[in-house]
Amino acid sequence: MGKFRSKSGCLTCRSRRVKCDETHPTCGQCSKKNRPCSWEPQNTKFHEYDPTSSGFVGSSATARTEIVGGAGSQHADVAGIPDTQRKRGRTEQQPDDLSSEQQSTPGQHSQRSVSRISADISTVESPRSETFAGGIPISWLLRRSDSHSSEGSQIRLSHQQLPLRDLLPLSRYEASLIHHYAEKLGRWLDCTDAARQFTLRAPVQVKDCASLRYAVLAFAAKHRGDGSTALEAYQNCIEIVIGRLSESSAKDDDRLLCTIVILRFFEQLNGNVCTVSTSTGSDNEQHLGGCAAILRLSQVRTVDPSSPTLRESAFWVYVRQSLYNATINQVPPDLDFSLQLDPQPDQMTDSHPLAQLRLETAWSNQILWLCACIANHCFSGSSNYNAMPVWNELVVAVQNWANSRPPSFDPIWSGEADTGNVFPEIMFTADWHVVAYGYYHLACILLLRYKPGPKFAMRNIGASLTDEEYQILEHAYAICGACNSSPETVPIIITLCHTVFIWGPLLSVREEQEAILELLAYAESSHAWPTAWITNALKGQWGIE
Repeated sequence: MGKFRSKSGCLTCRSRRVKCDETHPTCGQCSKKNRPCSWEPQNTKFHEYDPTSSGFVGSSATARTEIVGGAGSQHADVAGIPDTQRKRGRTEQQPDDLSSEQQSTPGQHSQRSVSRISADISTVESPRSETFAGGIPISWLLRRSDSHSSEGSQIRLSHQQLPLRDLLPLSRYEASLIHHYAEKLGRWLDCTDAARQFTLRAPVQVKDCASLRYAVLAFAAKHRGDGSTALEAYQNCIEIVIGRLSESSAKDDDRLLCTIVILRFFEQLNGNVCTVSTSTGSDNEQHLGGCAAILRLSQVRTVDPSSPTLRESAFWVYVRQSLYNATINQVPPDLDFSLQLDPQPDQMTDSHPLAQLRLETAWSNQILWLCACIANHCFSGSSNYNAMPVWNELVVAVQNWANSRPPSFDPIWSGEADTGNVFPEIMFTADWHVVAYGYYHLACILLLRYKPGPKFAMRNIGASLTDEEYQILEHAYAICGACNSSPETVPIIITLCHTVFIWGPLLSVREEQEAILELLAYAESSHAWPTAWITNALKGQWGIE
């Protein structure tokens, strides 16, 4: 029975030099003889790679491992290596060759061997060579050794911070302002951009673009109520922008365009300095004119509604800003309406999951563009002979958008107002859905309000509402309901602020008037959007002291 000596069986069978079937917890030999079956705990020990040793199969093997028992136990070579090779490997390696390595402590030994294993990983030539001849994968060895330190390792991962590469280093306070912009204000500009480029890309570019950096700082500081920092950043930004606009390459500078549309938001928030009037809310479109000039110099004859780049995203922000002023003052938007949308949203067929973001952006911007075209038609005083055909075309375009838009643009829930509310509840899951919903209803309001046909120049105050006016109010209620249900989506509240100049005078119920005033007050108190001048104008229109 001595020839059946076991090297990996239980201690009892090994001491008796009998074959052990290695059944746990009691092997067959001990079970038959009713002997106590004891096992020693197994540990992993790594030996340095020895390229001269013949104890490995294949030139791509990069390390060697032995499963060892407790103190004084016999070594068990990696399974799978023929017994003759194991014997040859032991006879070829002399005791003197092992002195420094095998006399070290297990912890020291593993530290050195881990580094050698890590350094040799690059020698693996094929997927099959990832494992040793014994079938033990390198990844397993590295997992087993990750608890050990590696002071001598040739490959080390630093615990220090990543190297900083800021071209324009930020102070802590400046960084907090940019962080505030990314968390709170970027969505104001991204309200029709599902890719959220002003939120995700613009803050990164402030590190190497001084004008964009100062614009973001001015906008964020003003929103947080830090007027002195906002004014200083604004003045620094204006100085850079003025110098940049005089250069011939300005028309191709995407970041300059982004800077100007952000400055426009700052100036709308700013009610006490610069050019914004607290009584009218108008800034005379000072920076809208700058945007228009850049776009007209550089714009091709088509514009992509899916907004694939930051430049296109800035263009659509500019469209919304132009529509805001146009609606308040009932003047045509300062836009080039010869531009064509390309591609049309219903022609976009890319099935890639990320293409859904572009598709939703395109549908949002399409209704925005339709709304701007309708405002241009309504406020331009078109001659009577062609007003009705154009009006009919615009009505059909809006109806087609409503019928063809993706199902995701539908509210997830809508219903009558609950107790304490006068407007319906209308809930959406994305900013661009609720904003597109608002522009759709604004388009309908404009088409109803400015429908060609005979009408009196003045309206009798005591007269009852016409059918068209009742329809206008239904669309207005929808906008108000969306504002109530999405109080953190500031762009839909901004839509309310400029559309109320079209339908506000039709409200005669005091509860509805008070609800509108509350929405406007919320916009200023919670989001710093100046609405006091709108409130004063409405109170004068409604006869409220």
